[in-house]
Amino acid sequence: MGVMKKIILLPLLLAATSSCMKQHSNAILNSSHTATSGIGCEAQLQSKVFDSMYSYLDEQQEIPDLEELKSVISLKIDEIAKEQNIHDGEQLEIFKQEYNKIFDILISDSRRAKNVSDIKEHIQTLIEMEMEDQSSTANIQLNNKLATQFSKVKSLSNALNLACNEDPRNNPPPPGDDDTASTTQTYTRMTAGMSNVIATAYQSCQSIEIPPITGATQDVLGITRLPGSHPDGIGGRRVVGNLSQVQSTHPYVNVAGNTTSSSCFNVHSNPLIYDYGGEPSVSGNIINFFKNAGSGTTVLGVDCSALVSAAAAVGGLRYKPGVDNKAIYIRQSSSKFISATSSGFTCYDNITLTPTQTIKSGDIAAVVGHVVMVDTVGNDPFGLNLISSESQCSTINYRNFDFTVAQSSPSKNGIGINRYVARDYLSESYKMQTLFVSMAKSACTAKFQNRNVKPSSSSWGIIRHKGTSQCIAPKIQMTNQSCVSQCRL
Repeated sequence: MGVMKKIILLPLLLAATSSCMKQHSNAILNSSHTATSGIGCEAQLQSKVFDSMYSYLDEQQEIPDLEELKSVISLKIDEIAKEQNIHDGEQLEIFKQEYNKIFDILISDSRRAKNVSDIKEHIQTLIEMEMEDQSSTANIQLNNKLATQFSKVKSLSNALNLACNEDPRNNPPPPGDDDTASTTQTYTRMTAGMSNVIATAYQSCQSIEIPPITGATQDVLGITRLPGSHPDGIGGRRVVGNLSQVQSTHPYVNVAGNTTSSSCFNVHSNPLIYDYGGEPSVSGNIINFFKNAGSGTTVLGVDCSALVSAAAAVGGLRYKPGVDNKAIYIRQSSSKFISATSSGFTCYDNITLTPTQTIKSGDIAAVVGHVVMVDTVGNDPFGLNLISSESQCSTINYRNFDFTVAQSSPSKNGIGINRYVARDYLSESYKMQTLFVSMAKSACTAKFQNRNVKPSSSSWGIIRHKGTSQCIAPKIQMTNQSCVSQCRL
């Protein structure tokens, strides 16, 4: 009779467990699956954990129920243990407890330590944690706590002999050891990434052939700035008030894709303009400029940091060796590009000015509140050939600069993604003017003192990708990228 009870009860218990699992939302189930898919995988464990949080927060725009998440993760770990014939129940329970503490740190501790007020800030905080950002005491404390917890989990995983079940074909190749990779390739990757983004965003190869705008370029008509500010109290809110005027006066929308092809999006009828807080959507590690996922208005358009981060992602540039190239990194703020060291971007370095070299194409220039990519650079980008002695370095005038920038800005009544002649753009941006004039003066000093100078400021900076093989990654793809595959980037 006792044996019969066991035979009857076992199916009932399994049915109850299955019923319990079905009650959880798909978002929780997907997140827990991702969170546990790296168990036993030394190289991918931490990355998968972060991915599970990025996808949940970005797609659901809410904080997951921590206890529910940990409960489902524990069930997933039980499934893994069963598949791998692991029978040490006591050690397995300890492993589950320690594994779930990681999510206490990522969900509860991070929000409390950084006074996180919304989902965007939470995602930015997690990105900082994955990058091991050192810009604040709170970040350093969180990094140390998380590193300690991952170390415990990895030790317990080794003790249990948990094996890696992940298909290696889904992983990027391991970082290389060659620190002498061609830096020319890096600049080509960043600038090509930017051109690819611009062409895709406007669904037009012609958009990357338009001459950079200047101070004389006509303002875009048909864009309406709404009363009041963005919810953060800083930026403006804009909408398309008159479509035909935008189409005829916006230099990029004027040549934008106007098609019914299934591989293209009709940007001409749905123009991208400057949208403060605007961001493309991210799904399956693909960037989609035609689905608004930002905090601005409902128009299509992106802010400055989303654009520059997208160019780096599409160019296949890592921020840290061993850290995957992820589409979610377009959620970073502009200030993260000021200092490569404090932001943990070890694949980048703040530029060093030499007697013969200054800025280069592909450099990322940032101030608090804005970030641009240095696009084309003339033979004398800072006009130093007009200076005859070191005493004249203080008289440098940005009107003599010879380079262009690629950015998303409210210039020309909200143009959005654009290329702009620097000497004209800087007349409307005091912060960026301060950055580049300061750089030019340092470059002048380097030239006349015949020494290298590495400028540093807490308010501005220019960083450059190192271009080593361990910092190159598979390129992130974009929705409708195939529409402009014929473009010469």
